[in-house]
Amino acid sequence: MYYDVDENCKTIIYSSNSTGIPQLYLIPTEVDSKPKQITNGTDPVILGYISPKGDKLIHPLDKDGNEMDQIFLLSVERGDTKQLTDNAYRTLGMGWHPNGKEVSRIIVTQKGCGIESINLESGEIFMLKEATPPLGEMSYSHDGKWIVCTAYTSFTNTQINVINRNNPEDIIIYNIKDDSREEIPSWSPDDKRLAFRSEATGRGRIVIQEFQGEDQFLLDINENEEVSSAAVFFSNTPVWNSKSDTVYYIVNKYGRHALHAHPLDGEKEPALPFPEGVVALPKVSKDGRFIVAAHSSMISPDGIYMHEFGSETVLPITPREFNIDLSLLNKPQSILYKSFDETSIHSWYISPVETPEPYPAVIRVHGGPWGQYNDGWLDSVLSHCLSQSGIASFLPNFRGSTGYGSEFQNLDIGDLGGGDLEDIIYGADWLRTKSEIDKTKIAITGVSYGGYMTLLALTKKPDAFITGVSLVPITDWSEMYYLSDPFFQQYEKEIFGGTPEQKKDLYIDRSPITHISNIKAPVMIMAGKTDSRCPIEPIEKFVNKLKEKNHPHEFILEEKAGHISSFLNWEESVPLFTKIVDFLKRNLT
Repeated sequence: MYYDVDENCKTIIYSSNSTGIPQLYLIPTEVDSKPKQITNGTDPVILGYISPKGDKLIHPLDKDGNEMDQIFLLSVERGDTKQLTDNAYRTLGMGWHPNGKEVSRIIVTQKGCGIESINLESGEIFMLKEATPPLGEMSYSHDGKWIVCTAYTSFTNTQINVINRNNPEDIIIYNIKDDSREEIPSWSPDDKRLAFRSEATGRGRIVIQEFQGEDQFLLDINENEEVSSAAVFFSNTPVWNSKSDTVYYIVNKYGRHALHAHPLDGEKEPALPFPEGVVALPKVSKDGRFIVAAHSSMISPDGIYMHEFGSETVLPITPREFNIDLSLLNKPQSILYKSFDETSIHSWYISPVETPEPYPAVIRVHGGPWGQYNDGWLDSVLSHCLSQSGIASFLPNFRGSTGYGSEFQNLDIGDLGGGDLEDIIYGADWLRTKSEIDKTKIAITGVSYGGYMTLLALTKKPDAFITGVSLVPITDWSEMYYLSDPFFQQYEKEIFGGTPEQKKDLYIDRSPITHISNIKAPVMIMAGKTDSRCPIEPIEKFVNKLKEKNHPHEFILEEKAGHISSFLNWEESVPLFTKIVDFLKRNLT
């Protein structure tokens, strides 16, 4: 769930798919308030950014499912909507000028990247800053004179760029180490300091940096913890309390995310009393009395909660009535297993409901690869569908996953589809040690990079899994490179250590289409025709080779769908999940 709140924490806008198609809702923060739907239509609206005064909001809209957004302005009081932009671009961050008269967004085009600004009074659209390297996330200083961003020098070396709003060539750079990630910055209330996440010490920690000065220090965290990094739709930016010298940030420990306060002259305090699971997007009221955050767990859907400092409770703001009985859901088990090189791999295991032993299992592979399966609702939905159908699921956070330190996260660079694939295979071996698991009936599935790993496992390790479901996968890394925009080309160069010309053999060896002659297991593949991340052309070539082999397969092509749009829209994802579960049941039971 994404949400935003006005500076006084009086009004919240949030996305919900309660109608089947995600739209934005508005709700006051008073107890027992009722939400009001404020956007409509057949296109999903996932993100919204409320103005400083709370009277207007901007939101991106992807009309074609290809993650290319137009920007719209909506009046909260009147409900009227106006399209602000002329061109649709991939949008990596947005922000309001504190005067409420300008908004900016970070965009990616086929030619490059930059900050596009819009004057709301005149309607003028202009490129404030053409950017090399690409930028991600952004926020204006409270006086409107500076814009702070994350700059992707490479995907393992990000830095903080502070851009002078009135002279964009004037840039201040903060980079703790040349080979570490510095990201998700935020301004102190007086604009004299920045807080941002850094992996300079090997684990994500918060840096407090004097703006336009030299003073800086890192806030301590405990063993096996690290400060949460950027997520799929949002960044867990640290936030400040205007009435005390305190920073609040999210700590990730084995896939559970808790919200902590850290006085700058003291130690990190115990977690605030939000429920166990994943806490995200903290926001502090201007008067320093309240903090608001989103929460979910694998057995509790997303909601927004408010905590008053000094109290021992949190109050739910968004409705907590659901059409399912949550008590019927099996709780996840957090486990560790050893991989081929004795590296410990953290995973989640969800057993089936009321199913006689032994029962089949599915390994689910997350995307990214720099992602993580955590104790959150979004990661659990398919697993609960499988559980209710008599199938166990296993969710490994293989090498390359976030949340376990930068060394672990970087292990797949130059070796994607190598050690991380072995982690998946050893996860299947761990399942086979469980007496309740049918050792002959283990499947694999995943989305995006997980879809890629599914096809690579079925083609390079053809005896490991009895069947597989691959969603929006990569089938040919070289062809994908030449079809990608500069942002994703940078990603491929980073993870392979070079271009397809420079690393030709590796690009070929780690592409599933190279090994398709080995495939034995029946496979389902789903792709979106307008996918701009994993383009359809290489996927169709893979499917055509399956047809030539008369190999058992099913192919689902979503005509108006991009990379993840079908998974956000319940009108599309419920039928899709039904097809996935039916396919797995036919091949596992």
